[in-house]
Amino acid sequence: MISMGTVWDRTKAVIAGRLNILLSLAVLFLFVPTVVQAVVDVMVNRPGEQSGGSGILSLMVSILATVGTLAITAVATDPNVDRARAASLGTGRVLPALGIIILLSLAAVLIFLPGFALLLLSGFDMTRAQLGQAQGNLNLGMAAAGGLYFVVVSVLLFWATARFVPLLSVIVNERRGLGAIRRSFQLTRGSTLKLIGVLILFAIVCVVALFAATSVVGLISRLLAGPDQPGAVTLAIAVVTAALTAFFGVIQSVFAGQFYLAARDVKDLV
Repeated sequence: MISMGTVWDRTKAVIAGRLNILLSLAVLFLFVPTVVQAVVDVMVNRPGEQSGGSGILSLMVSILATVGTLAITAVATDPNVDRARAASLGTGRVLPALGIIILLSLAAVLIFLPGFALLLLSGFDMTRAQLGQAQGNLNLGMAAAGGLYFVVVSVLLFWATARFVPLLSVIVNERRGLGAIRRSFQLTRGSTLKLIGVLILFAIVCVVALFAATSVVGLISRLLAGPDQPGAVTLAIAVVTAALTAFFGVIQSVFAGQFYLAARDVKDLV
């Protein structure tokens, strides 16, 4: 049996013992690129507009975030990995990781398509829904079927998210390609409900912390910058969001890494 309490205790120990390396990687790969993107968006783009350059920058930020997450995972799962080695491992395994992430994302989109088809066939108008207007000539039965489909698929995807907790750890430590998906499912067998509970609690903490921090920072920055400086307010909120996201990203990656080690010890001995 894998004890989530033990995994969490090991997570805290790793964070306390390797905090400098973890924070430096988080700042370099998670925090700084996100802040740079926010600065560029505020300086270059007009409100509500997206440019091609912004899209390329977003892609680069996503790639760097993946490299950083892999590097943090390497540090969390091997006490002999230093900062340079972690960055090298993250860079070396980013292509397999991105390939699997893209594949899983496409699968998720395809799974949702029948629900969208049901809504379209029911006569559901997304534009009217966004404006808060009543739907006209709506097939209620088909719309209800589409809504139910979304609920069921969302639950299944949340279950799948729990099964993929050790996925990046497998990619980093076992150098697997698509086989990492099956390996992740093997490692989480018997622990899915526990992981779902952890994910729910973690999500609640993240949402509450982000909401509280951005609300306070937004209020203070508006008072200091004045109503004529919306860009400054947006940037301040983006910086705080990036900092908290990087912080929680470190915790999530270290926990996932420690779960991987615990599950590997249990499963490989059976």
